[in-house]
Amino acid sequence: MEISKKDVEVIEEESAVLIEQANSYVIENAQDVDLASKFLRQVKDMENAIEVKRLEFTKPLNQSLDAINGTFKKLSKPLKEARELLSNRILSWRRAENDRLAKEEERRRKIQEAHREVGHEVKAPIILERPETKMGDTQVRKIWNWEIVDFSKVSDIYKEINRVAINLAIRNGIREISGLNIFQEEALSIIRR
Repeated sequence: MEISKKDVEVIEEESAVLIEQANSYVIENAQDVDLASKFLRQVKDMENAIEVKRLEFTKPLNQSLDAINGTFKKLSKPLKEARELLSNRILSWRRAENDRLAKEEERRRKIQEAHREVGHEVKAPIILERPETKMGDTQVRKIWNWEIVDFSKVSDIYKEINRVAINLAIRNGIREISGLNIFQEEALSIIRR
C-alpha cells in the first residue's frame, strides 16, 4: 500500500489552514476562550485523522515485521544458547587452567624457597605458560563489568529516577515523597460535545 501524493497534499493544505487560523487567535476574554476551545477540537480531530491514516499504512507493516522478527528470533534462539553454552565452557576451562597453573607455580615457588633457606642457589621464579588468548577461531578479551554491592554508597550521578513509579504513586494519592516537590499545574484537555 502506498500513500498518494494527492492524499499528502490534501492533509498538508487542511493542516496549513488550521495552523494559519490558530496563529490568528487572540485570547482576551472568556468568549475568545470558548471560540478557541471549539477550534482546538478541529485541530485535535485533524491530528486524529492523520493518525488513523498513518495506522492504515503502518499497522500491516508492523504486523508483518513482528511476524518476521518473531520467526527469526525463534530460529536463532537455540543457536545463541549453544554459542553461549560453548563460550562459557571455554571460559570455564581457561579459568580452571589458569588456577591450576597458579597453584603449580605456588607449589614450585615454595620448593625454591625451601632450597634457598638451606643455602642452595635458586634461579628466577618459575612462570608457567598460560593458555593463549587466541585459540582456533576464538579470542579471549577482558571486559569491565560491575555489580551493585551497596546501593546507598553509589554516587547520585549513577542513579536514575523511576518516573513511572513516581507518577503511579502520585495517581494513587501519595503527596509527599522525600526529595521531591509534588505540585499541580494546569493542562488543557479537549472534550467532545
